[in-house]
Amino acid sequence: MVENIQLYPNSYSTIVSQEGQLLAAPAETLSTNRAVRFKTSIEDTGWIMTIVIPESEIYRNVKRTGIWTSLFQLMGLMFLIYIIQRTAKEQVKLKEAEDSNDRIEGELKIARGIQMSMIPKTFPPFPERNDLDVAAAMYPAKEVGGDLYDFYIRDEKLYFCIGDVSGKGVPASLFMAVTRSLFRTISAHEKSPQRIVTAMNDSMTDMNENDMFVTFFCGVLNLVTGHLRYCNAGHNAPLIMKDSMKPLPVLPNLPLGVIKGNTFKEQSTDLSYGDALFLYTDGITEAENSSYDLFGEERLIDALSVKSSSREQLESVKESISEFVGDAPQSDDITMLFIHYMNTANSGESERHLVLHNDIRQIPLLAAFVEGVAQEKKLEQSVETGINLALEEAVTNVIMYAYPKGTDGLIEIDAKLNDKSVEFVISDSGSPFDPTAVPKADTSLGVEDRPIGGLGIFLVRNIMDSVKYARKDGKNILSMTKNI
Repeated sequence: MVENIQLYPNSYSTIVSQEGQLLAAPAETLSTNRAVRFKTSIEDTGWIMTIVIPESEIYRNVKRTGIWTSLFQLMGLMFLIYIIQRTAKEQVKLKEAEDSNDRIEGELKIARGIQMSMIPKTFPPFPERNDLDVAAAMYPAKEVGGDLYDFYIRDEKLYFCIGDVSGKGVPASLFMAVTRSLFRTISAHEKSPQRIVTAMNDSMTDMNENDMFVTFFCGVLNLVTGHLRYCNAGHNAPLIMKDSMKPLPVLPNLPLGVIKGNTFKEQSTDLSYGDALFLYTDGITEAENSSYDLFGEERLIDALSVKSSSREQLESVKESISEFVGDAPQSDDITMLFIHYMNTANSGESERHLVLHNDIRQIPLLAAFVEGVAQEKKLEQSVETGINLALEEAVTNVIMYAYPKGTDGLIEIDAKLNDKSVEFVISDSGSPFDPTAVPKADTSLGVEDRPIGGLGIFLVRNIMDSVKYARKDGKNILSMTKNI
């Protein structure tokens, strides 16, 4: 009896006799059909040995590898699907972002067009006039900017301004639009730069929730006389071109939008034929090159040293800045306004202006004002003294009674001179009062019998040749004329 010999786990050998008789084999091995038989003969014995191995044993590792391979393939396919989905989502987001950027860019272009349409951009702006040459230019650092300029003519006076809003971009451009609109609205009813700037400041501080401000310069140029009145609100001083180019003397004052009720001071000067003003924002003097050097005021003055038209002056400045800056990016808005006064008429008329506060301590300024008028018209000392006395009486009355006690009010005095007369126009925004309606004082009565009041206007009427009163646009206007 030959015993079964185990050669491999789960595999068995069978021993067959020479005649082919099966001598030994496990029943379960012989009953399976999925097995591999290995048959060999034993030499010189006539015996045949067969080894049977189940297929599951042979392909077990191969199947296991196949399962893991399929699993990894499935995981890879899922990961690929995930990547494709994420890529598709990112592409959608990118497309939406591009569409949003295109929309924002389009809106900014529209905003730029609206902003540029708010400022004068047709030059020469007054082709029918030969007494004025004006040019202006604005170059925002971004799509929209915070600089502004404006000018127009009313009653033979050029009203003009320039400003620089704090910050950049859309918020600054909106504040710029508000500032320009306020200038147009208020200057349409006011002729004093000081009052224009004050009213603008009060309006802007009421609605300034974002604590923005704007440096501002406002001027009113009498095109007949060349008399320039101006008020500065924290802006850099314009350049005035007479025999040479130099900064116009300005008081600093605070910018607009900082403190409500702030007092702004007005100044004045006179322009002659050929004189010019150059107004600009600090984007010019603070323009930087690649070494962070500033363009500065000296280079600006050099660029303006050549006598030429207003438009050529601006082009000269822009070329100088571009040459200095080179490839460095523009860091701030650039705005400039050039005003060339070219009136050659000699009509013998002139105009002077004085602004006083309702403070009795400012009365000495009135005497100096009258002295200037007298010197210009070469008036006799007695005439000058009489005019000064009449004006002092009228102005003192306004200081004492026009405004409520403790409040700050303004008194404007305009002197209009010609070959035959000198007219003084006193205006204030105080309580309505017509001094010409006061009954004439009876000087024949004694001091004890004479009623209080009336002597002031009596004095004025006796000194001046004409005294008239009117209430217009909320103002008391007293006109007094002295024939010479």
